Amino acid sequence: MSRGALPDLPHLKRVSRIKHQILLKYLPAWQRILGSAHHKLAYIDCYAGPGQYEFSGQQAPGSPIIALETAKDFLRTTQQGELALLFVEKDQRARESLEGVLEKHKPFPAHLNVYVLDEDAKDLLGELLRTVPNWAPTFFMVDPYGHPLTIPIINGILHRPRTEALITFMYYRINMDVGNPRAQARVDEMFGHRDWRKQNFLKLRGYKREVAFLNYFLGELQADYKLPFKLRFDPEDRVPPSRTKYYLIHVSNHSKAVLLMKEVMWTLGDEEGIFDYSGRERGRLFSTVPTEHELEQILIEGYACKKISFDSLREDTWRLPFIEKQYRGVIKSLKQRGRAEVVPVSSKTERGLRGQDVVHVLKRRSKNA
Repeated sequence: MSRGALPDLPHLKRVSRIKHQILLKYLPAWQRILGSAHHKLAYIDCYAGPGQYEFSGQQAPGSPIIALETAKDFLRTTQQGELALLFVEKDQRARESLEGVLEKHKPFPAHLNVYVLDEDAKDLLGELLRTVPNWAPTFFMVDPYGHPLTIPIINGILHRPRTEALITFMYYRINMDVGNPRAQARVDEMFGHRDWRKQNFLKLRGYKREVAFLNYFLGELQADYKLPFKLRFDPEDRVPPSRTKYYLIHVSNHSKAVLLMKEVMWTLGDEEGIFDYSGRERGRLFSTVPTEHELEQILIEGYACKKISFDSLREDTWRLPFIEKQYRGVIKSLKQRGRAEVVPVSSKTERGLRGQDVVHVLKRRSKNA
């Protein structure tokens, strides 16, 4: 089926589809983990869109439909859970399209409440923060610029227990606007202040400016864990693919959330271990990729002579671009070579390595090695 065969559907670029793939992989685990301890869960999409797109000549679900299908799957496995899905869409054409797509997915399970809201996300969430004292664990999809949702409101969300968000930081567009006097008011609105105008990153150029700008944006977000995933321009765009288009930033206040999202994002990068995507088919973007040898050296230098649980070690080093299987492989290799000891706690045998198993990295080789 060609793209022309679906003329009424908006086209979805490869880099934009990554956001949907992240949701598809993350939401089921999020629902399972939070649903095991909480009766009610909520998902709020602050810029829901039309619900359906054309991708590579085929129909492709938007984020609301992905959230809907994962919610239905979750409710099939639990007898007491309840889920609320709130899809916020101010654009009439997109909202009507979304309502039509949702209609095709009915009937909904008894404990699934679905709402399509003709609201401004900023006004809606501002009102919820003022009037709703206690929230169920909630996952947010947020665009603080294209569909303005100010950082103060995002921080108000993150101050609520058990909330997390996937934020779209439109770096390329915002970076152009910060130097345009006619557009700077939009940037003021996003940050909720004008202090950004005095920051040193505005004096920088190229990659140094990008890193400094991203770090400033991350610093404005009041969350314990902030995990960025870079999206470069799509081959369809008339911009060099080496340029950054936007970042997806996962923000949360729980270590399990960021470790879970690391597992998801790591597999979606152009190169395994690089939180970076260009829309190419696994095309190499960097001359070097983080190696397990580097992780080994980090553990030897930073954790020698210390005893720490396997999960605590991963939490302590969550910023490193490595996932669980790499930690496990490196520690087992160290153990085989007499450079580490493991005491089973969560594992039933000495072969295992997970959870609360105690890891003791040795400074020198053991005498029995």
